[in-house]
Formats: sequence, C-alpha cells, structure tokens
Amino acid sequence: MTENESTLLEDRHAERRAPARRSSSSLRAKGFWVLLGFFFFTVVSGVVISHERGILFDAVQRLAEVNAQKEQQVSLNLAVARAILVVNDNYHAPELETSVRAVVLEVESVITGLSRLEANFPQVGDDVTRLRGVFEDLAVRPSKAAVADARANLNMLVIELDDISRTIEARQKEESLRYQSTFDRLTLEWTAFAVTGLVFLGSVIMLFVTRLTWDIGRVRQRALEIVGGYRGQPLPVTRHDELGELMRAVNNMQHALRHREAQLDLSRQQQFHKDKMATVGSLAAAVAHEINNPLSAIIGVAQNIVDLREEHGCQERMQCCQPELILEQARRVMHITRHISEFSVPQSPDPELVDLNMLVRSTANFVSFDRRFRLLALVQDLDPGLPAVRAVPDHLTQILMNLLINAADASLDRPDGGGRIMVSTRREGDRVRVSVADNGIGMDAQTLARVFDEYFSTKPAGKGTGLGLSLCKTLIEQAGGAIHLTSEAGVGTTASVDLPVAEIETIA
Repeated sequence: MTENESTLLEDRHAERRAPARRSSSSLRAKGFWVLLGFFFFTVVSGVVISHERGILFDAVQRLAEVNAQKEQQVSLNLAVARAILVVNDNYHAPELETSVRAVVLEVESVITGLSRLEANFPQVGDDVTRLRGVFEDLAVRPSKAAVADARANLNMLVIELDDISRTIEARQKEESLRYQSTFDRLTLEWTAFAVTGLVFLGSVIMLFVTRLTWDIGRVRQRALEIVGGYRGQPLPVTRHDELGELMRAVNNMQHALRHREAQLDLSRQQQFHKDKMATVGSLAAAVAHEINNPLSAIIGVAQNIVDLREEHGCQERMQCCQPELILEQARRVMHITRHISEFSVPQSPDPELVDLNMLVRSTANFVSFDRRFRLLALVQDLDPGLPAVRAVPDHLTQILMNLLINAADASLDRPDGGGRIMVSTRREGDRVRVSVADNGIGMDAQTLARVFDEYFSTKPAGKGTGLGLSLCKTLIEQAGGAIHLTSEAGVGTTASVDLPVAEIETIA
C-alpha cells in the first residue's frame, strides 16, 4: 500500500469518526444553542423585571396605605373641627342637658376616628384615653366643666393631628418618590433588556450568516480552482459543522484527484520506461550482433597473429608487434556489448527471486557508460552472502537507475569536483538494504521533507519531472519494502532501500 493510499484510508477513517465529534457542532446544533442562549437571556430578563415589578407593587401598596391613612386623618380632622364647633356653640347654651348630648355625639365620633388612626399612629392612644374619660364625664355627670375639658382636649388633639398630617405628607412624598424611582428603573431595565436582546440576536445572526456566506464562497472558489487544475495546499478547515464536512470532502476530492493523476503519470512513466527499454534492447541487441560479427573476425585475426608470433616471431615489427593489444581491446568491446545485451533482455513483469548483487552489478555497469559517470568514482561494496529477494527485476533496475542518476547529478554539482558514489548491499535482520551514497551538494531539511512529493524537483526545468523518487517509493512499497533518505547540505545524500528477504518454499 502506498503512502497516498494510506493517507486516503486515514482520511476515510477520520471521516467515520468525525460525525460523533461534529454532531454537537452542526448548523442545527448551533441554532439550538443560540435559541437556548436567547431563552436563558429572556428568563434572566423576566426574573429581573419580575423582581422590579414586585418592588413597584410594594411601593404602590405602601402608597395606597399612606393615602388611606391620609384619608382617615382628613376625615378625623373634619370630625375634630366639627366637634370643636359644636362644643363652642353649646358651651354657653342655656339648656345644658341638650348641649351636652350634642357634644357627646361629636366626641364619640372623634373617638371612633382616633381608634382607627391609632393602629398606624400609637401616639394618639393617650388622646383616645383622655377623650373617653371626657366622654364618660359628659355622659354620667354633664357640666360646663366637662364641656370645657372636652374643648381643651379637642384643641390639643388638633395640634397633634397637625403633626400627624405633616408625617403622613412626608411619608406620602417619600413613597411617591420611591414609586417613581422604581417605575423609572423598571422602564429603563425593560428597555435595556429589549435592546440588548435584539442587538445580541441580530449580531449573532449577522455574524453567523456573514461567516457562513464567506466560507461557502471559499468552498465554491476552491472547487472551481480544483476543476481548473489546482492541486496545491488543501483548503483550511475552520468549521466543525456540515460546511466543515463539505470542506473536508473538497480536500479529499482534491487529494484523490492528485493521487489519481500521480498514479496515471507514474503508470505512463513505467510504460514509457518499458517501451524505451524494449526499444533500447532491440536496438542494442541488433547493434551488438552487428558489432560482434566483425569483432569475432578481428579477434580471430589477432589470435592468429599471436599464434604466428609465438611460432616464428615477428620479423617486421620486432618488439612493436603487439597483437595482444588488439585482442584485449576487441574483447573489451565484446564485453561491453555483452553487458548491453544482458541488460536489455526483456524482464518478466511478475515478481520473482532476484539476485540483488548481480542486478546491482549489471545496472552499475550499464549506467557507467553514461558520460556523467566518466567524471565520477563509482564504487561497489556488495555483501557476498546476500540472500535473494522477491520483486519485479525491471522495477528494481528502474529504481537503482533513478538513484544512481540522481547521485551522479548531485555529485557533478560539487564546486571542487571529486564526485564519488558508493553502492552497497548488506543484510539487516529479515531485510536486505541497498544503499546509494554520494558526496554531492546534499539537501537541507526543508527540501528533504518534500523529496517524495509528486512533481517536486530540485533540478532545472527540462531536466526533471519530479516523479522519479515518487515512482521509486511506489514501486518499493509495492514490493513490501521502504525507502529512506538522509542528507546534509554540502556533505552528501544517502538513499537506503530496504526489501524483505524472500521466503523460499521447500519441497518435502
């Protein structure tokens, strides 16, 4: 499984897990929380207003009580005034008994009013007691002195009633001010809560709609960009609701398209490599065949000269007669053509047991004919006890060629020359490692982190497609292996390919 496929699977697993986390952040849930907050605000407002209304009701009740007390006091004042008038009119009346009855009636009326007023003003209790004594004297022993005593008590009562009137008026004014203050405060709080509620709800709705519109516009713009060929950084997911799921879906679509396009490019690269190698193989086989025919004749002639010289000596050239040089160089050419023929033999597309050391030698010998390697030292350090691996030989050849060519390009860029490439193999547990190390210009950490990205290349335009290492990674992972790169700027780069040791079935 490739890294892209693993990423897709991880994204799908995350999508399966996400609804449980996002269910509380959906658009419906957000609307519910807004309504719940507004309901809570309304309840708090109602509680505060209800409390203030209770205070206002208490103020109205107290004001009504004060008004009732004032009405009682006014009625009592009228009764006292009328009683004083009656007392004064009957004080000099000739018929004492008749005048005393009229005074008794008025005093009784005043006593009744004072008794009602006594509940709120206990200080009139003494007046009530005195007037009852006067009332009893008038009723039992009517006399001018009793009438005079009644007039004196009534006059004293007028003074006390004036004090009570001032007290009631002060309380009435105080309760009126309290009522007005409570009413004004209630009106202000009601208005404040109403305005705050409208502003809060309106602001939340405007903010929600504005952000929702902006995020929808971002998704729409990114979808159009993806249709237009954009394959860059994914869209930042800034929400955790249905629109956030849509953002993730757009990112997954972009990732899937990029992965599909990369796979298509890799498939085209592999097919191109196969076609190229088939063409090179056919041409190399034909050229090798055509070269080997005259070379065989040259080798035969040179060998004949050697045989003749050993039998008779060379009379014309003496020591300069060196047919061995002709024989050596001809055999060298035949050796080169044999390597080309062996390398260009069509390989099986199916995995098979591969002698990794032999494949490394063959590939290294083949690429050594490239002019880039003439200026470099290509060293092989192969473990003779290396076990076989199961893989597609052509894939391993393609991987090794890519790594060697990348190493050559990096080593040739050294400002001081002296490029060197080391190809080594060794066993590490149940794995076989092939390493290609160079002393080239190396890479920094930022570049090293992106070397396996599709279409990422440090080579100039026209010299690299950015698919070489990505293709290598895909082919290696298909074979059950892994590739690792370590690099340091100015020091060099080491590419390590780990492949599983082949399990050889034994026949009982």
